[in-house]
Amino acid sequence: MAKRDIIRSQAIVLRGMDYSETSRIVTLFTRKQGKISVMAKGARRTKSSFGSTLQPMAYTQVVYYYKPTRTLQMLTESSHVTAFHDLNRRLEKITIGLRIVELVDALMEEEDRQPSVFALVLQALDALNRAEERIDNLWPFVQLRIARALGVAPSIDRENVEAVTDAGGILSLANGGVYPRTARPSHARTASRAALRAFAILARADIDVILRMDLDEQTRARVHRLVAEYMEFHFESAYPTRSRDVIAQLKSGG
Repeated sequence: MAKRDIIRSQAIVLRGMDYSETSRIVTLFTRKQGKISVMAKGARRTKSSFGSTLQPMAYTQVVYYYKPTRTLQMLTESSHVTAFHDLNRRLEKITIGLRIVELVDALMEEEDRQPSVFALVLQALDALNRAEERIDNLWPFVQLRIARALGVAPSIDRENVEAVTDAGGILSLANGGVYPRTARPSHARTASRAALRAFAILARADIDVILRMDLDEQTRARVHRLVAEYMEFHFESAYPTRSRDVIAQLKSGG
């Protein structure tokens, strides 16, 4: 018989789906084991002890039975470590938070422990919960930090960034470098000086600096597009677009 361990770990809930009339299958990003899937028996019952701890973006303490031969572990306990109350009170915050956990779910391998990514996601959700302004900056910031953790950090050179003039410059999707218009990097995307400088800051600065960045609507939209193109270039079909497409439909009235 395969050994069964009892694991206790902090976790961030990535997603869940109903299973049978009373249970749910939940994908967790745990501090100890990375991404795992668990069965939460009875989670759909009205008086379930799991309560709201299995909702996406929840930061929880979980206990589960673990068998190496199983792809679905058995969850026995879950309780909030910190309840992000404000995170679920604004649609804009919910949207960004859901895109963050969707990205983690898409790019993390099963049982690949990634402590730096866990710390990043927790920091981002906490900041999203607390912040009232400039929260749009968190989404591209998290993407570029996850890219760094997975070995494709943008190659930002300060001299090249400073060489970009008011006429604009270039982002290389291949290495994430920012260059003046005279350069000829591979897989180039042109953009304004403001957008390229913002991309460079998002790739290198701390989260407190990010939340102080004041971008006009046009620059913000261009930065978000540059980051998405960079991520799609490196992660290809693994890069999730479902939330983005749903949001676009909602905004267009579709």
